[in-house]
Amino acid sequence: MSSAADSGDDTAALMCRLKPLWTNTYWIKNALDLCEGIWQHGTEIPPQHHHFFALVQEFALRSAVLDTCKLYDRSSPRFAKDTIPALLQYAKDHFTDTYICRVEAKQLVDLGVCAEDARLIVHGFKAGSGSATKDRLFELLEPLLPACATNSTLEKLFLVRDKVVAHQEQLTGAMHGRVKDLPSLDEMEKLNAWSMSFCEFAACLLSNESFLPHPVSARMAALHVVAKILGKDFENGPNYDESEPFFKKSEWW
Repeated sequence: MSSAADSGDDTAALMCRLKPLWTNTYWIKNALDLCEGIWQHGTEIPPQHHHFFALVQEFALRSAVLDTCKLYDRSSPRFAKDTIPALLQYAKDHFTDTYICRVEAKQLVDLGVCAEDARLIVHGFKAGSGSATKDRLFELLEPLLPACATNSTLEKLFLVRDKVVAHQEQLTGAMHGRVKDLPSLDEMEKLNAWSMSFCEFAACLLSNESFLPHPVSARMAALHVVAKILGKDFENGPNYDESEPFFKKSEWW
């Protein structure tokens, strides 16, 4: 049986692994939100501001590519890396029944586990069948872990990172075509949402800590700047009634 001091040490060790990953998801979310806020009314932005917003968009996308790849980077024999796959392995190796009562079915559903399997996992933990339920839990989670071999979004991001963003390779004509376009914003957001959900789940499974959702919306920050450039005064001016549709999240990407 572990002592309170042991539990505290385990939680501290977990947080050392988790916090860099959670921070990366924060920067990815902000980068993608920034692009979304710019693109939402991009066709209305006056030409004299195009260069500035194009630069912001490019910097944001490069940041999203690099930080997403950092989350899923390959293991290295030279030094340890804080990655989502490494966190999954850490969860398997350091699993205890100390905090399993905190696990909820919705957390598993958010990671792609079907509702019935999620219900059975939670029931198994509550019924005291920890070892068998643990094995079943990771049996379900491992195939859901994004990897280049099974996730086309991640595969494309690694290709763009390796060939363009992190390195300046001399590309063939065929390779130029392959790296020309990034995955859609929606695809990158879904990948980052999975990463955030897994960080939240790991914190719940292995500790008494919790992560709050990232509070600041870079999308809204970008939209407020765009509104200012377009001369829209949603608080005091004649554009008050246009505020809701202007800021409403678009679904086209």
